[in-house]
Amino acid sequence: MPVRVIACLVLCLSFLPEMARADKTELKIALGNFRPLFAGPNESALFKDLIDGVYAYIPSKKITYRYMLSNARLVVALNEKTVDGAANIFSNSEIKGCISQPIFRYSDVAITRRDRGLKINSVMDLAGVSVVTYQRARTLLGKAFNTVVADNEHYKEVPQPKEQARLLAIGMVDVSIGDTYIFLHSLKTWSKGHFDANEFVIHPIFPDVYSYMGFNRQELCDEFDLALAMFKASGRYEEIFEEHLFALGYRH
Repeated sequence: MPVRVIACLVLCLSFLPEMARADKTELKIALGNFRPLFAGPNESALFKDLIDGVYAYIPSKKITYRYMLSNARLVVALNEKTVDGAANIFSNSEIKGCISQPIFRYSDVAITRRDRGLKINSVMDLAGVSVVTYQRARTLLGKAFNTVVADNEHYKEVPQPKEQARLLAIGMVDVSIGDTYIFLHSLKTWSKGHFDANEFVIHPIFPDVYSYMGFNRQELCDEFDLALAMFKASGRYEEIFEEHLFALGYRH
C-alpha cells in the first residue's frame, strides 16, 4: 500500500477516541491451539501476537479469544456465527463471510544438520538425499517437489512434527521439510534441550504460503485490512516473526 495512503489512514484513525474508551465493542475471535503458532490463554503465540498487533490499531474493539482444536472447528464456528471472526482461514470458499488480506505466513523450508554441510539451494537439490516431511506434502509443495521425490525410496511422510525433528536430529534422514517455527518448537519440546536450534541450517527453497482472518461481516474485514496495512508499515509485523524465531533459540 502506498505511503501516502497509509498516512491518510493514520490521520483518519487519529480522530478515534482514546484507547481507554469504555464503550468498546467486543469481538469473539476463534483461534487454533497448535503450538507455536497458537497457544492457550495468557500465552504468547506467533499468530495470536499478530492479531493483537493489528487490533492495537483498532481501539474501538475489545477482543475475546475462543480456543479451538482444529481448522475445521474454526470454520464451523464462524459459519454458525458463534464467533465474529476466525484465524487461519485458507480460502474464502470455505466460509460464508469474508477474508482479510494475507496475514499468517507459513514458511516451509528444508532443514539440515549443520555438521553435514549439505547445500540445498533449490528443490532440485533434494534429489538423492533422504527426506522426511509432513503428510500430503507431495500434494501441497508443488509439481517440482513431487517430481523430485517421486522415485526417492528414502522419502517419507510422518503424522507428527516431533518425529521429523527426531529423525533429523539423530541422523536418520538428511533433510526435514516443513514450517520453520513448527520444526524448531518440535525440536525444543522433543529433545528437552539436548539439541540446539543452531545445530541446524534453514534452507528457504519454497515460496511462503499465507492464510487469512475470516469474519462474518464485511465491515470487520475492512477495518482489519486498514489496521493490518498500518501494522505492517510500522515494521512491527516482521519484528514479531523475528522475536518468535529468537525465542525458539535460532540465530541467523
